[in-house]
Amino acid sequence: MRAAVLRHTGGPDVVGVEEIARPRPGPGEVLVRVAACGLCGHDQADRAGLLRIPLPAVLGHEIAGFVVETGEATTRFAPGDRVAGKQFATCGRCACCTGADELRCPERAFTYGGFAEYAALRESSLLPVPEHVDLTSAAVVACAVGTGLQALRGAARLRAGETVLVTGAGGGLGLHGVQVAAALGARVVALTGDPGKADRLRDLGADAVVIGGSMAWQSILEATEGRGADVVLDNTGHPDVFSQAFRGLADRGRYVLTGQVASQPLRLHPAFLFAKDATLAGSGSTLMSTFVDALGMVADGRIIPLVTRYPLDDIGRAFTDLDERRVVGRAVLIPTTGGPS
Repeated sequence: MRAAVLRHTGGPDVVGVEEIARPRPGPGEVLVRVAACGLCGHDQADRAGLLRIPLPAVLGHEIAGFVVETGEATTRFAPGDRVAGKQFATCGRCACCTGADELRCPERAFTYGGFAEYAALRESSLLPVPEHVDLTSAAVVACAVGTGLQALRGAARLRAGETVLVTGAGGGLGLHGVQVAAALGARVVALTGDPGKADRLRDLGADAVVIGGSMAWQSILEATEGRGADVVLDNTGHPDVFSQAFRGLADRGRYVLTGQVASQPLRLHPAFLFAKDATLAGSGSTLMSTFVDALGMVADGRIIPLVTRYPLDDIGRAFTDLDERRVVGRAVLIPTTGGPS
């Protein structure tokens, strides 16, 4: 089969398409013909060597496609089923998994292998995709939609009517985070560095758009009538963004980090945190229950996944566009000739 293989880390050109052996599904796994696979910041970090993974590797964790073969001890899927996966697989048996806290599963393993024509995936990480949801959209649901939903409902405990500030609002997480916050009944303020995305953000549910800069915090306060945002959904983890967004956080506000786009650490005097009586939290991934709800939100039209498609052979261009922030929504690779259906 054809796959995009990372043999050494570096820039966008280090990933090349090769012929490699097709995987075989092991116990508890199914073989999926990949119709679409999203490309996100985690893939950028792996490619650049910021995260250490065994090489060579086939990246890609935002996967949707068709089951073509099942391994031993599989019970949920059969050949021909349309499926989409989440970012990691778990055992499905331990107390964490049965207690709906599979993020703590001791056998938790990040998903790889989606930048290829076929991928062997644990069936515990998959959901069936409704017939009316296209597989390109389904591929990005767990990561691009589920991450924001998990952060807002779980870590932030968002209540309808509260104000949410979404940072990096023009990016792959941000464009979907704006939609998720609006769908949950929040008033949404979008923070972006690109003024050209303001109209799109308003169309997606933002009540106000703030352009980043050294005085963005003042615009955040103006957009919230001086109170500040009840919740900050920070998809960037960038020190410059953090300094502005935290100043725009309301007293007793909740600041939730979901991503990091820079290597520099954040700096915060503890006095600023307790002066606001604020909560600073992280939200690292997507529970299966959140994945179910996120897919339901896409299926009923409350969330519209935004994607930019690339053929597998154009993976270098996809990475370049992502590095240079030219991608609208989520970059998605289409490994299979004929595309998804």
